Amino acid sequence: MLFTLFAGLVAATQAQHIPRDDNSQVQGDGLLRFPLRVSSGAPIVKGVTRRQEEVALEAQLNGNFYSIDLTIGTPGQTVTVNFDTGSPELWVNPDCSQADNPEFCESFGHFNESSTFTDLGTQGTIIYGTGMVRFNRSTDYIAVGAARISQQIFGVADSSFVTNVGVMGASPWLSGWEGDYPLVLDNLATQGFINSRAFSLDIRSIGSDRGSVIFGGIDTRKFSGQLEKRPIIPGDDSPDGYTRYWVYLDGLTLVQNGKKIPIFSKPTRQAVMLDSGYTLSTLPGPIVQAIVDSFPTAKTIPESPLYSVDCSVMDMAGTVDFLFGETIIKVPYADFIWKRPDGACRLGVFQDDNFPVLGDTFLRAAYVVYDWDHRNIWLANNEDCGSKLVAIGKGPNAVPALTGECTRSDGNTTTVPTTSVPLNSTAVPSSTQYHNTSMALATSGSYPTVTYPSRHADVTSTVTYSEVHTITSCPPTVTNCPVGSVTTELVTS
Repeated sequence: MLFTLFAGLVAATQAQHIPRDDNSQVQGDGLLRFPLRVSSGAPIVKGVTRRQEEVALEAQLNGNFYSIDLTIGTPGQTVTVNFDTGSPELWVNPDCSQADNPEFCESFGHFNESSTFTDLGTQGTIIYGTGMVRFNRSTDYIAVGAARISQQIFGVADSSFVTNVGVMGASPWLSGWEGDYPLVLDNLATQGFINSRAFSLDIRSIGSDRGSVIFGGIDTRKFSGQLEKRPIIPGDDSPDGYTRYWVYLDGLTLVQNGKKIPIFSKPTRQAVMLDSGYTLSTLPGPIVQAIVDSFPTAKTIPESPLYSVDCSVMDMAGTVDFLFGETIIKVPYADFIWKRPDGACRLGVFQDDNFPVLGDTFLRAAYVVYDWDHRNIWLANNEDCGSKLVAIGKGPNAVPALTGECTRSDGNTTTVPTTSVPLNSTAVPSSTQYHNTSMALATSGSYPTVTYPSRHADVTSTVTYSEVHTITSCPPTVTNCPVGSVTTELVTS
């Protein structure tokens, strides 16, 4: 039986304004704010297409990712997980002995015995490009700040490969908006911690400690201008045929010293996916080539899909402008360039004709609201002039048409001092019933393979079906390959 969150939504409720001047954990009436932490080194080798896998391998040790701390079980145990808008499920406990950086992996905590833990007796396997994890589905209390979710289904890994940290997925199921069991965002809503399945994401620039995710809320002092409403492209109409955060990009322009260099415009609008789990961004070849031709010092790198740039360009006043409807998200050159720990700099976009993604090199300049219940994305320019939280309500107009209280700074964010405010910990969750049915695994290339029906062959990745499949082989680098194991799920984004 499919889990259905809302049989009917009540009339919209007025958003509640909760003034704050800090970036600490906050639980208000209908919202939860949780700071994001920036960690060096990508948590997984994450790629959907082969070209993305090549780049993800380089990003594995040299990239950055955004994480939050969860408290799991009884007694509560703190575990750090990657917050990922490109995958749906929560899982913990990667096998650090098989990680590319065991010491790094161990630093994120480990979930052990819990008196409230239940093993559901089913397994799932997730393929992330060249990384993989196999886990046992279980239930326990999961605390996101003061919100202690009861009977949350999550995965406890029993084997993994080239993965350094667990993942908290924040996307819908690839098969649709109502999956086979409730995800974390589902339970936050049904157990009364937030009003709707919606959250806002503010990841900030590298080096800033001001980023956050707000479940059920918006911070009007973290953006400028009006939030732009963009419908999420239905799965059947999306580039890969599955439910993800796909929206249409209407245009792209480079701005250098006040001069505008058009890259493409609205008549040829481009579907893109917003994914916080990508260090870089991907766009089709003609768009990328137009960017490279005009971007200062950009050069090809032999036998690499990436482009080098002089690090001095990060100090230039240029921006990469992304047009969504009437809103232009202005990404400063400093945020659109990936600076590696070895000092080399790379352009923040590379070519992929089949699976275009706007990753962290775009999201660092954007304030984004993800509205599951009404299938919309809302965007504005990322700023920082303090904090004022607004709870998202229920019903058709749950996400209010808000205007940011910050003054536009042409893509450059400002900072304010951080102060500590005690966290409200009085919330009490209720129990939830769920029905757990099976999903499926599939992948491509030399990584663990299975048999699966073909769909959208122009994309060199595979995605979740509501069927069961069996792993038939693994690459030589995978020890203890689970050949013959029946798998129950795949996340390839």
